[in-house]
Amino acid sequence: MSTNATKILTGNATLVRPRFSPGLLLRDDDLTQGVDYARDLSRLLFRSLFGCGVVCGLKVAPSFQCGKLVVAVDAGVALNCCGDPVQIPEGQKLTVDPNCGEALPPKLWVMIRRTEKCCAPRQTVCSCDDEDASSTCTRERDGFEIRLVATPPDGVCACTERELPPPPHQGTDTGQASPDGATRETDMGPAFDCQCADPTADCYKDHYNGVCGCGCTASEWVVLAVLNGTSDDTSKWSVNHSVRRFVGPVLMRDPVVWAEQNPKSSNGTSS
Repeated sequence: MSTNATKILTGNATLVRPRFSPGLLLRDDDLTQGVDYARDLSRLLFRSLFGCGVVCGLKVAPSFQCGKLVVAVDAGVALNCCGDPVQIPEGQKLTVDPNCGEALPPKLWVMIRRTEKCCAPRQTVCSCDDEDASSTCTRERDGFEIRLVATPPDGVCACTERELPPPPHQGTDTGQASPDGATRETDMGPAFDCQCADPTADCYKDHYNGVCGCGCTASEWVVLAVLNGTSDDTSKWSVNHSVRRFVGPVLMRDPVVWAEQNPKSSNGTSS
């Protein structure tokens, strides 16, 4: 064996796409594979780049109306652990009447998941006898389900609940404050917080360490918020969004513009 020889290991990925050629007799699974490839590719990229969580919107607001708990959920988009989008195209409201059924628990978790509905059925067998005719759906419409639960299931896409901070002090702020409360200035004016997630938090550290996100074996549910009530007054409920995992992409500053306006910095980062 040559001393320059190397060992090579090859394998197969999970993505499969169809390949057509002239004169080929196509079957239904050939055409379906073209759709499945595009979907599998987007799912792989979404869950690898972002993981599961809320992309935009989906803010939760509780209120008590006529003795009933009303939970409003804004329109928005989330990603489940498979990488599938969960879309709520317009705001929704769930009403819970504590006088009907069991009393409200001290905590209610607001969760969503993606659903599918088979529609537009079409006859697949042409026959004069109706008994021999069969039909199958020709479209699949994505949907959503919102659920309030006292305890979320295992593997649900969520973060650890954090206590809400006290209300901020009243006053004026003329500068941009850093996370530690200090105001910083740069050559480009006030320094803005990049609004990035904490890389040391359990909810995001795997993402920053390059660990692949959850797969389809995890729960299909995405937590939006947790509602906290009081035992002495059921009409007082607070909402805490710290339990949701937010995965909205952050737009980067232009490194070329930064270098032009900060000539002292050679690597495109602030010194």
